[in-house]
Amino acid sequence: MWHNIPSELRTFPQWVVSGPDKVPLNPRTGQPASSTDPSTWATFEEAIKSGYKHVGFVLSTTDPYTIIDLDNKPDRPLTQEQWAVHERILTAFDSYTERSASGRGYHIIVRGKVPAGVKNKDSVEVYSTARYMVCTGDVVRPTPIGDYQSLLDRLYGEMLPAPTIELDESGNEILDDRELVDMAMGAVNGAKFTQLCNGDWPSMGYPSQSEADFALMSMFAYYTKDNEQCRRLFRMTNLGKRDKAQRDNTYLNRMLSKMRAREPAMVDIDGLRAKAEQLVNGTKIVEVPVTAHVMTQAPVNGHHLKSVEAPMISPPPTVPPEERSLAVATPPGAVLKGIELPPGLIGEMALYFYQSATRPVPEVALAAAISLVSGVCGRSYNVSGTGLNQYIILIAKTGTGKEGAVTGIDNLIAAVRPQIPMVDQFMGPSAFASGQAMIKVLDERPCFVSVLGEFGLTLQQLCDARASSAQIMLRKVMLDLYTKSGWSKVLRSSVYSDVEKNTKVIQAPAVTILGESTPETFFNGLDASHVSEGLIPRFIIVNYDGARPRRNPNANHPPPIALTTKFAELVAVALTTTNNQTCMSVQTDTGATAMLDEFDREADDKINQDSSDVEKQLWNRAHLKALKLSALLAVGVNPHQPIVNEALATWAIDFIRRDVELMSTRFKSGDIGTGDGKLLYDLKRLVKVYLESPFQRIEQYGVEDYMHKDKVIPYIYLQRRTANLSAFKGDRRGATGALRNAIQDATDSGALDEIPTNQMRTRYKTSAKAYVIGPSFGRGGFTIKKGV
Repeated sequence: MWHNIPSELRTFPQWVVSGPDKVPLNPRTGQPASSTDPSTWATFEEAIKSGYKHVGFVLSTTDPYTIIDLDNKPDRPLTQEQWAVHERILTAFDSYTERSASGRGYHIIVRGKVPAGVKNKDSVEVYSTARYMVCTGDVVRPTPIGDYQSLLDRLYGEMLPAPTIELDESGNEILDDRELVDMAMGAVNGAKFTQLCNGDWPSMGYPSQSEADFALMSMFAYYTKDNEQCRRLFRMTNLGKRDKAQRDNTYLNRMLSKMRAREPAMVDIDGLRAKAEQLVNGTKIVEVPVTAHVMTQAPVNGHHLKSVEAPMISPPPTVPPEERSLAVATPPGAVLKGIELPPGLIGEMALYFYQSATRPVPEVALAAAISLVSGVCGRSYNVSGTGLNQYIILIAKTGTGKEGAVTGIDNLIAAVRPQIPMVDQFMGPSAFASGQAMIKVLDERPCFVSVLGEFGLTLQQLCDARASSAQIMLRKVMLDLYTKSGWSKVLRSSVYSDVEKNTKVIQAPAVTILGESTPETFFNGLDASHVSEGLIPRFIIVNYDGARPRRNPNANHPPPIALTTKFAELVAVALTTTNNQTCMSVQTDTGATAMLDEFDREADDKINQDSSDVEKQLWNRAHLKALKLSALLAVGVNPHQPIVNEALATWAIDFIRRDVELMSTRFKSGDIGTGDGKLLYDLKRLVKVYLESPFQRIEQYGVEDYMHKDKVIPYIYLQRRTANLSAFKGDRRGATGALRNAIQDATDSGALDEIPTNQMRTRYKTSAKAYVIGPSFGRGGFTIKKGV
């Protein structure tokens, strides 16, 4: 039957043989073989000609295979529950499968790798290297060897032994039994809770009751820290009627010890507050009057956030010089110049960043707050199987306050550092030379935020057809990392001829990027291919196009004690989950789930409409971005029990919708990238400036006063204004050729009308070309102010 062994396996010279005892031997010499020494292996042909009873394939790092060994020993036959696990694995991995030498077990061979060999109590073993498997050719599923890396990752994660802790029986009941059950039944997974309580686990897809028991007990443990209450409530359900659950606490405690080990340690809030007060040497807190519609959190019970009224934030407060070093306490959720901040830590953080910035800009403050929270907890929490890392591009003109993002982040990190020195591990480098460099940082710190300056230029280089190999690798890694932050996901290793470039397997890498750019660099450097390639749609674009803000005399004051304490609490939770190798799940309540689902359908409709490829790509990840952002907001509201409600979902959806519509509008109008569309857009923009400006502002371009009064646009004005614009200067036809082409497009489309030469001679005594706006000039949003 050896001829049934897949031919692709037979091509590898990684074969050994064995007798009845299954001790591996070198087919050439009959001496003991090693699963790590290739010199003791042979070809498949040499193995089958050796005359030994068994032939075996050695798994190594040089092949792409993994074996899933489902054992069923005669002296320890499988239980019904163990067999259910085996059946589930056999069904999931539709790849080449053969019976083991005993005829009782199975070998499944797949493409994919696991970080290390693993086995569990259900007689399941998984190996990728340093192991040999006896190949029988006794085929039960003659399908080709399949690629199952993602499913293999999931199986490996499930098989890793769960950590346990000694149970603390000092917990107090916050809710009575009836209140707890009512809350669980009314939650987003309330139907599942009710079904499990009724004991209807077979119809729910659980392979055994033990897995259903664990699911139900985890729900009780989620709502109460009192272990005795968990045991009491579990035994009241139909699942809890089994003798193993009723006779003593052994079985139930085993489940609880695993669940409690996954929970982050509680933070000493009073201790952190005392340390924070020491930082300011006991000085008083200056209360700052604010204006706003504030969102505050209800008690931790799954209820929606509720609205309360508060005064409105105006420009940053002026604090006397002698008090500028004092912490300024401010309420969360303020409205900054028309931008409503979200409730919780992100809103409070953004408010502080705004009030302490030298040039306060709400968009800058908000982008910095989202990025910092994501950089700390992006790996510690999952929603719908994905982490909470964010890609953000902050766009603002030079000198308008982009530096406030870094300054605010540094100030808050500095305030927490004396209490938690490890906070710095969440801050990543300010530049990456290559993808390998980024991965090597992740090997040391799997969750961080990097603030990258001049990121618009970096994106142009990464997306350029002439990108270097290092830039191509960095683009590939950034594309890959965005969706690899889920706890069950891994970033695969890479091997190079230069061993210093080799990278390791990294579980749940969570990279958050806050890239800064000017509008000229970012928008002018884009084209449709950059969006279609997929990197740009992964970013949330935060755009500030306003004037340079006035200097804030209260800049760089330290953060409020309350904010420092809350941020320190989040850092402590993130460090605890990292050390314990655990991850918390963010829940969504019924209303939020419905809203996010509706937004997903909205994105589907946008994609299915007769829209451009750019439009399709921009909407493709809109729902995922809204989901991750809403979950991040929920963590900021309550890091111990994060729940997305309607208020948080609404804020996140609106934020992402603005992001998509900004880019979509720019592309539709031509105000982005390069090419003829961009040339025409810039030409019309300059015409609009000419018509709306007083003569004193434009006479430097060779314009005559009498032409300007007549609203006639001379060619010389257009020539001088476009000479240094990047779209014209960088055009392959040169600036003059590009201008002629743009004018031709404008006149052909009716946006401009050329004044006949004889009319120019008669009225203006010149043969130079000149133009007036045509009937279609207003298309694309170009309207002239009333009275012009």
